[in-house]
Amino acid sequence: MSSARSHAEKPDARAASVPREPGTRPEDEPLHEDVRRLGDALGKVVKRLASERAFEIVDALRRDCKARRRGEPGARSLEELLDEVGKLPVDLAATTARAFTLFFLLINTAEQVHRVRRRNQYLAAPVDEPQPASAAWTMRRLREAGHTASEVSAALECLRVRPVLTAHPTESTRRTLLSLQARVADVLLERGSASPQEQRLVDDALDAEIELLWLTAEVREDRPSVGDEVSTVLWYLETRLLGASQLVHAAVVRAYEDEFETTSPELDLAPLIRLGTWVGGDRDGNPFVTPEATVAAARRASYAILGRYEKWLEDLVQRLSLSADIAPPSDALRASIERDRALLPEVWAANSRRNSHEPLRLKLSFIEARIAATRELVAARDAGRPSDSPTAYQNADAFEGDLLLVRDALESAGASHVRRTIFDPLHAALIAHGFHGLMM
Repeated sequence: MSSARSHAEKPDARAASVPREPGTRPEDEPLHEDVRRLGDALGKVVKRLASERAFEIVDALRRDCKARRRGEPGARSLEELLDEVGKLPVDLAATTARAFTLFFLLINTAEQVHRVRRRNQYLAAPVDEPQPASAAWTMRRLREAGHTASEVSAALECLRVRPVLTAHPTESTRRTLLSLQARVADVLLERGSASPQEQRLVDDALDAEIELLWLTAEVREDRPSVGDEVSTVLWYLETRLLGASQLVHAAVVRAYEDEFETTSPELDLAPLIRLGTWVGGDRDGNPFVTPEATVAAARRASYAILGRYEKWLEDLVQRLSLSADIAPPSDALRASIERDRALLPEVWAANSRRNSHEPLRLKLSFIEARIAATRELVAARDAGRPSDSPTAYQNADAFEGDLLLVRDALESAGASHVRRTIFDPLHAALIAHGFHGLMM
């Protein structure tokens, strides 16, 4: 957090004049630039929304701690710094603590962004050596160690990775704060590729998010309930883990095919990653984790994963526009549509005319409606309302049966690339996550 007004107002000019941190690798300089930019933005907020005095204290402590870490001559000792902090009035101590808490949160965000940036640099580099510990690097090491394609494929088919989410008793991070942190990360990534004309707008967006961060309570005022903990876990499931597991799955399969120059159709649907949670189900002595709380947590996870499937199907309805005149549907698909027509006449009335020559799109509209009904059934049960729906899927196997009809139709039409890249990710997600979303 810069102490010079001109520097705070012009972070880019300041950054250009600041020498590289001792021992900093050239490839890590963007990380230090991000930290400087975030610090400048937070400093401006502290000065404007707290006080000039608070800013001066925070910035002086930051510089003194930095000098001590570097071992600079004359740097103040830890005891001196602690003594100074101990003498602060309560209001200034609270503001100082909050400023550093948010500063470290922003630093963590910058480090996460930098990991993404470095990965992208590896992927874009012309050299043939893959990033260490990546899927491509692992496949190369396996091949160099003498393992055959069939051996690696068989091992991958049996692989079951299960990250398990837990709720620490002191965990109180709000979903609002998690979303704010995610938006800061998105803006930082955008800033790295923005043109000079666009960078001012991006910086304005970053300043706005940090201003919101300062004005948002970072913790709840009361102890988080089991439901609050479940909400946090579901935020990660919906916004991070499902997408990340899909990307990891695709990266592993592609790395295998590139390195061994062969394909393994079984890997496309292999459930390499399944997600687990203890939140709401771990009997660790928390008296509020009752059987009822566990059932509620399971239903909320189910509701979340069904919502993800519903959005996926909505996208597939828009994209899979295969014409019956070019790719005639199978008898099994036609019969299935007739059954759905009797079960969901309102969906037929809304879509049959528009999609009369696109049976795959029509079938997916029925599937989407049935998933929506299944999701409503879960919500009704969670709310204690009467729960009976003839249109809802009774289980994940019934849903998969309909997906297999779509998959077979794509294969019969010769749309193998469409099937693999657009449709199979949904099918693979169902195999991995079922209707439960998180294993408890």
